[in-house]
Amino acid sequence: MENHADLQNSTEDVRKSGYLRKQKSMHRRYFVLRTASERGPARLEYYESEKKFRGKAPVPKKALALETCFNINKRADSKNKHMIVLYTRAESFVVAAENDTDQEEWYQAMVELQCKICDASLAHGSKVKLP
Repeated sequence: MENHADLQNSTEDVRKSGYLRKQKSMHRRYFVLRTASERGPARLEYYESEKKFRGKAPVPKKALALETCFNINKRADSKNKHMIVLYTRAESFVVAAENDTDQEEWYQAMVELQCKICDASLAHGSKVKLP
């Protein structure tokens, strides 16, 4: 019973999840797009596999807070036709989807969460601060 509750707690803020490829290595990794919650800000996390994500105490290989992204774009090159790039001050993090549909779904989900962050900042009367 506790395992079910733990799993539910770790997935209640998940907006989208699935396999994408990291551009540099082209390895398939399990990505999880989380909404802002008491567990943390809206962010994109990745794990080695879905099994590792669903494990007892999932620890992401990397988590990229969407509030640190100043832009999110779709891109294509000769090798990858369906890429999404998240630009931060420190890096450009690139993932590749398998097809147009997956690319568009992930892109729209990321942009919607990023817009909610901007809207929340403006609603509280603060200026949007770029990282």
